[in-house]
Amino acid sequence: MSVLSYQDIIRELGKGIYFHPLKPGSIKDCDLCLTAGECAYSLEEERRLTIYTEQNQQGEERKYFDIPKKDTALVWTSESVSLSNKFRGPLYSVVKRVSDGLGHIGTRVNPEWSGVLCIALHNVSDKPIRIYVEDVNKPIAYLAVEQLSSRCSNPSNNHKPDISGRLDVLHGRLGRQEVDDYFSHPDNVWMMDNNKDTLKQLMLDSKEYKELKKGVKDTLLGFLGSDQQTRWSAIGSIAGTLGIIISLIALFKSSDSSNLNPKTDTTPQRQANPNKTVSPGSNK
Repeated sequence: MSVLSYQDIIRELGKGIYFHPLKPGSIKDCDLCLTAGECAYSLEEERRLTIYTEQNQQGEERKYFDIPKKDTALVWTSESVSLSNKFRGPLYSVVKRVSDGLGHIGTRVNPEWSGVLCIALHNVSDKPIRIYVEDVNKPIAYLAVEQLSSRCSNPSNNHKPDISGRLDVLHGRLGRQEVDDYFSHPDNVWMMDNNKDTLKQLMLDSKEYKELKKGVKDTLLGFLGSDQQTRWSAIGSIAGTLGIIISLIALFKSSDSSNLNPKTDTTPQRQANPNKTVSPGSNK
């Protein structure tokens, strides 16, 4: 099992990983930032938490909600995630959030998961904790992506796939309808869609994804040169260098093989005449 790096995650986007919406800064060195969505539910008060709006120092509006003291809130992420059967994703706490009074997070995203995540945030402090919505600079958790040593498969016919969004945890609780109404809204139904094709298309069509891929391409082209002629010259030089390296490797392998298997001299030796008798006093 290995953890995917920044480059690995970008390479797998659109293949084994779907993540939408991407934001500038969503992908870190070796994980994905998960931000709070506009839906959060208080387990203590059994109601959907109210979303408020304030202005930041730049005069821009930003949304937030407060987790009451000594309460646990179920917070649905603003991003939907999909992993293929060769990946799993452990979730990790944000140190700043824990220092504010939130408990540690210990959960994971299973292979073949698709949809938004429901994360339980425990406010163990004696004061409300403010959570900002869709703020990549103030994430609620980090998602690392681990590649399994073999693809995951479940041969059991009784296996039930995970329910997208885990709305099943609200069964029998008051205020459930408010959460259902939020996710059944036409603008939000994609969050609960288990169809990976829907999430994939949303990601591929997004401006953020196209800019991310374009940035990677531009970086590579910038390394090769500023104009087409220079790039082709660079590619030719790289190809020539690789050809020389391959030839040298083949030569060294051939030389090593010769040293390990020396040739045997197969020249026939002349045998003395066995029928000739030599007298003790003879000079011939």
